Amino acid sequence: MTNCTTCRTDYDETDTEAVKEHTEPSKCSCKRCNGSPRCYTCTSSFCYCTGGH
Repeated sequence: MTNCTTCRTDYDETDTEAVKEHTEPSKCSCKRCNGSPRCYTCTSSFCYCTGGH
């Protein structure tokens, strides 16, 4: 198991989908979370991305 530095949860490094979710940069229209891993949850009064970007 590896601990994600973005969302602070453990993920299985042998699971390719989990690795993608926690390491690959996302392409999101929100400047705040664009480039962050998909596990990053961006919520504020101006942005309502929920990590699935």
